[in-house]
Amino acid sequence: MSLQRVARASALRRLCLGDASPLQTRVTTIYSQLARLSLTSNSRPSTPVAGSIRSVHAGQRSQSYATEAKPTKDKKSTKKPARQLTEKQKEAKEKKESRELLKQLKTTALQPPKKLPQTSRAVATQSKLNELKTQSSSRSPVETFKEAVEQVTAQRLAEADRFIEQAEKNRAANEASYEAWLLQYTPIQIKQANTARKHLRRLGHKKYYGIHDERLVKAPLSPYLWFMKERHESGDFKHLAVKDASLRLSGEWKDLTDAEKKPYFDKAGRDQDRYREEYREVYGEDAPLPKAKSTNP
Repeated sequence: MSLQRVARASALRRLCLGDASPLQTRVTTIYSQLARLSLTSNSRPSTPVAGSIRSVHAGQRSQSYATEAKPTKDKKSTKKPARQLTEKQKEAKEKKESRELLKQLKTTALQPPKKLPQTSRAVATQSKLNELKTQSSSRSPVETFKEAVEQVTAQRLAEADRFIEQAEKNRAANEASYEAWLLQYTPIQIKQANTARKHLRRLGHKKYYGIHDERLVKAPLSPYLWFMKERHESGDFKHLAVKDASLRLSGEWKDLTDAEKKPYFDKAGRDQDRYREEYREVYGEDAPLPKAKSTNP
């Protein structure tokens, strides 16, 4: 047997005896023994053998560590830039918002019950209009209404007793239905409805007049309005038009001294206290702060 075969057999024997050693120790031992064998045979050891074993176990350890705790990457939340609207899209968006606002205002404004005709002329016109509609359906509504008005005027139907009596009955029925409708809502709802109606009138919807409700808290009067009320009640301006009377009153107020204006300021202060108290009692909330007003009209 040659020297090389003896060395290899000895190395293999030691490899089998070292199976009980730890894995890392066995790997080191194998590597050193193969190195000695290579020196004996004047050839280089096959380094990938030990390297592959180490890489396999190292890969297993790294894989196990990776499965135990994977580092989380910080994902930055990138917001998409807002899309720029075209002029046409902006116009469409504004129209949509206007429609939604108008719809909300009309809902808040409430709708009182429709009134029956309250004058004898209106009752007579309605009666004649119904009569003409049954006679001919080919005419347009405008032509039918025009003819009804002409006949009521020519025949003086507004003076007929039956139409006068019906008008009185309609007025009583309108008042009863209106009162019953008001009681369906709280004073704060009626107040909000009037605010919405005011906004609608500014937008051009003139038919939305204010809802009259005796439960609503009356706004306080300013010192100048208390002065105007007192002067109008004196009867000194009955012969003057409203515009001329307003000019006279404005001049008189400006000529008053602070001492002469004081009684009106005192009345305004008491009226403000009354308003805050009634506002809290009726609406269940504090009254808004009064706007700063000048003493001059």
